Amino acid sequence: MKEELRKLLEIQDVDSRIDRVQAEMDEIPRERMIHERELEGQKREFERETGKLEGIRDESRKAEESRQVTEQRLAEFKNKLLEMKTNEAYRAMLEQIKFAEKMISDLDSRIIELMYEEEDAEAELEDARKVWERNRKRFEKRQEILDGQLEILKVNMKDLQAERKDIAAGMERRLLDKYQQLRSTGKGLVVVGLIKGNCGGCLTGIPPQTAVEISQGSTFICPICGRFVVWTEDSSLAEAR
Repeated sequence: MKEELRKLLEIQDVDSRIDRVQAEMDEIPRERMIHERELEGQKREFERETGKLEGIRDESRKAEESRQVTEQRLAEFKNKLLEMKTNEAYRAMLEQIKFAEKMISDLDSRIIELMYEEEDAEAELEDARKVWERNRKRFEKRQEILDGQLEILKVNMKDLQAERKDIAAGMERRLLDKYQQLRSTGKGLVVVGLIKGNCGGCLTGIPPQTAVEISQGSTFICPICGRFVVWTEDSSLAEAR
């Protein structure tokens, strides 16, 4: 194999490793975002439970205040009852007393219900707080690990880029440009082996004479996919028929 093609294969190998390192580096921010969204959701759940408890306590406070006001009014109604001068006024005052007593009874029932609701809400809030706090600590530890991994990947990337630069030094510019052009199309491997007499990229059949020349180190570009076809350890000529 010609020296230029050998170097091109080496560059392709380095580029494959660079791609893997870059993929790992790109995955770190995505993983962080997933953890952040999960943690934010748990925080919102904690805030929702906090709001729920505050709402119950607010309703309970208002129910207590309403009961106190109604008790005062009931006492006033009972005092005025003795002052009623007509049967009609007496009956009207009795209705007001009955209504106030009914309201107090309803308020007592609701206050008891709110007491149980508050206990349940406090327990749910505590559960939500524990989940949020536990996962927040886990997230912080995971962030430290990801930061360390990212630093290692950056060092690896720098070393690989330096290795690539050393290999490419002195190579023919036209060959490198062609290689980079093919890589930019997203075809994957640009330099492929001759596999059973076919292009290892698109599997197009290579003329037997050309295949022999490739096995002897000649440079060949597949007319279909544009890849460099070379002789590698896994290469083979077309099988005899």
